[in-house]
Amino acid sequence: MSFPTYSSPAFIWHLSTDGVIFCTSALAMLGMRADSAPATMEDLLACLPPRQRRFLRQQRSALRLGARLPGLTCSYRCNGRNINERMHVMRRDGAGRPRAFLACLELLEHLVPLPEDVEDGCWSYTRGQAMPFLDMRCMLLLGLGEAPGPLDREGLRHLHRHYRAPGLLSRLRRWLDASDGAERLRLVLMPHRPQGTPLLLMAAVLARDDSGRARAVAGTLAPLLEHKAASVGGTRRLLLAMSGCHDGIWDWDVRSGTVYYSQNYLAMLGHTPATFPAELGSWLRAVHPDDHEKAVALPMKVVASPEAGDAFVCTYRMRHADGSWLWILERGCVSSRDSAGRALRVVGMHTDVTALQEERDALEGKVQADPLTGVSSRYQLERVLQKSARGRPLYAVMADVDGLKLVNDHLGHEAGDRLLRRTARLLQTHVRKEDCLARIGGDEFVILFSCPGAVVRRRLADIRQALWRMRQDSDLPVELSFGVAGSDGGGMDAGELLRRADAAMLRAKKRRRAASHARIRAWLERHTGREVAAGDPRL
Repeated sequence: MSFPTYSSPAFIWHLSTDGVIFCTSALAMLGMRADSAPATMEDLLACLPPRQRRFLRQQRSALRLGARLPGLTCSYRCNGRNINERMHVMRRDGAGRPRAFLACLELLEHLVPLPEDVEDGCWSYTRGQAMPFLDMRCMLLLGLGEAPGPLDREGLRHLHRHYRAPGLLSRLRRWLDASDGAERLRLVLMPHRPQGTPLLLMAAVLARDDSGRARAVAGTLAPLLEHKAASVGGTRRLLLAMSGCHDGIWDWDVRSGTVYYSQNYLAMLGHTPATFPAELGSWLRAVHPDDHEKAVALPMKVVASPEAGDAFVCTYRMRHADGSWLWILERGCVSSRDSAGRALRVVGMHTDVTALQEERDALEGKVQADPLTGVSSRYQLERVLQKSARGRPLYAVMADVDGLKLVNDHLGHEAGDRLLRRTARLLQTHVRKEDCLARIGGDEFVILFSCPGAVVRRRLADIRQALWRMRQDSDLPVELSFGVAGSDGGGMDAGELLRRADAAMLRAKKRRRAASHARIRAWLERHTGREVAAGDPRL
């Protein structure tokens, strides 16, 4: 069966029936006729040599299990023709499992030399197999021949002769046996000879057994850097592009301690090779002392063991040659390890993010501060509550400004704003650096005290005394109602802490409403010459 209108060589594989449907150009490429074309995937595999048939069954099994993989690529010989097959998921069921695939085919003229636009090779492994199965491209990349098949003992010996394989293989085994390991793994296979091409190995778990260990895995193998640069003109073009951007490149040989710093890297810091020698110490001396722990500790953990991963990202400050500080975004990756797992080589990039960091700091300052009074905002109060230590004293004092609406209506909103700013200044004088004063609403303030209750009560008494003295002058009257909640042992939920303080403040406001409103009404009448009704609802 075929779909003759399809222009590119392809076929559809339905997993529920194992049926395959070929387009006319695919049949022509495979050297088959429509009346005798394979009707199922098993029929298609029967047309291939036995060794390749076994390998492709492994690949098809991986696809059936591969809820995480979008597809797979493999190569084989059919009717004396070299075929590259790229399989894509067309449809999935409700659980995300593949139900139908579209396979796009292309004809390969030569098997031994890799095509210039070589794609990633694919491999698969099922627990219980002696060795993983490699497709034709994997075999060619490793120099193991031109036919797909298992990585046998001779292949392993070849791997040890040409690549730094012991550390990589031991880490791959640990990843396979870890019951709580990562779903994906990325490794770099470094050649012994400098002129060799590093290979990037990617692996993904397709299924796990009852103990959580990987039962089936699959992945890709591709040339590193050389291959990625091929489509734009090779490594030279890639290096030109990197030198044209503003990022600085570094390359650290861990064993010797030497580091290559690119010209852009040095220019970013205002240095030359003479003032910034090619050694690790140059970087260490330039890191800001306050950022030294996070900037150095993270890369060193990654260098020491693959358990910490192979890549890291960090933002910190570095000293410029003129003495100023730059914010640097650092991204690094281990490119090879020894048999014990220790990194041999680490490469990465530095980006100057000073302007972005300054904008972020300015924005953070605006978000953290109340724009009218300058005290903390509700957002900053919530952050402080989240960071408050459990088991330590924590009290919330809710303060409500009485009569604000009346001041706004009789004297204008500018006067109301002055009243809020005066209130904030008064409260601020009784708040320590480690405490937090925040405005959380139009006329509500909260003070977080991280001190025992006896100290909080003394502070509150001092604030009330200052309020009494303030009433003696002729400036705007500040009348506040307070509510307190908290404990010396802490442990109260942040939301509950504020709710209790608010409820206590409302009870206090109700008790003192008549007296405070009488004082506000008398002050307004003296300064405006107009009578304010005792029953004014704005009071």
